[in-house]
Amino acid sequence: MALVLLSVAGALPARAEPSAADRDTARTLLIEGRKKRDAGDVEGARANFRAAHALMHVPTTGLDLARADEALGRLVEARATAYEVVHLPVAQSEPAAFTRARAEAAALLQRLEARIPSLLLRIEGAPLDEVDARVDGERIPGPALALPRRLNPGRHEVVVSAPGFQTERREITLREGVRAPAEVRITLVPGPQAELAGGAEPPPPGAPAEPRAPVPTWAWVAGGAGLAALVGSVGFAIDHAAARGTLDEECPGAVCDRSTHDLESMEALRARWNRSLGLSVTLGAVGLAGVGAAVSGIVLRPRSGSERGASLVPLLAPGAQGVLWRGVF
Repeated sequence: MALVLLSVAGALPARAEPSAADRDTARTLLIEGRKKRDAGDVEGARANFRAAHALMHVPTTGLDLARADEALGRLVEARATAYEVVHLPVAQSEPAAFTRARAEAAALLQRLEARIPSLLLRIEGAPLDEVDARVDGERIPGPALALPRRLNPGRHEVVVSAPGFQTERREITLREGVRAPAEVRITLVPGPQAELAGGAEPPPPGAPAEPRAPVPTWAWVAGGAGLAALVGSVGFAIDHAAARGTLDEECPGAVCDRSTHDLESMEALRARWNRSLGLSVTLGAVGLAGVGAAVSGIVLRPRSGSERGASLVPLLAPGAQGVLWRGVF
């Protein structure tokens, strides 16, 4: 069918006759688009149909494009294309395939009319001639603000602002087939019109915070090592207390009974006491530094997609231990 339809496209008036390359390219696009559509790739098929219709601008290419938009839920776009097909100029020698495509486009147009919902904004608190209202980022002209706006079914974002008033945002969902316009009443409140750097709109109230970057690996390592060092510190502190208790009990006033303790055992007990005390203090300091570095790595990690934030990084090198402060200043 595509070969027959495109070969006679030059019969349509008011347009330059497509070249042989245009006709051949459009024929291939239609065939490939229909294969994609039958395989379930409607988005890919729509891209083919759109390109073919731009080349030929005939009823058959327009009908394929309108049907693809309908299948994708783009009812407004499908209606616009179907309307265009119905109102394309009719040539005297127009083939029957074009006539059938016009009739099918007219039937599609009638069905779409009953399915497309609309939105009606009721804006109060500010003069309408000063209001900037946008739906899905598209500005609504002032004269059209008080009239229903036809939109595709589904979710839409409404942003309304005016000089000297706070920006208001609403998210609405339009249902297919609802004939009465969905009314959204927005009352603008006087206040500063917040604006981000570069003219971007501020995030809506209650919007989730920008996600942070994943916790760096070194933070997990530092935290684990710090906890292990703290456990070791507690263990040596207990051993130090036990050694001290033994020394106080058996050697009151640091004087040991030579009948029960020889010089070697007393020195061993004192060495254990001093060793446990030193290791407890050292491991405690290392543990606190590791846990502190881990906490800083978790709390101060940057937002996703932003530059690296400030953080503490553990420093372990021969003859030096501690942490480094690293960040963007």
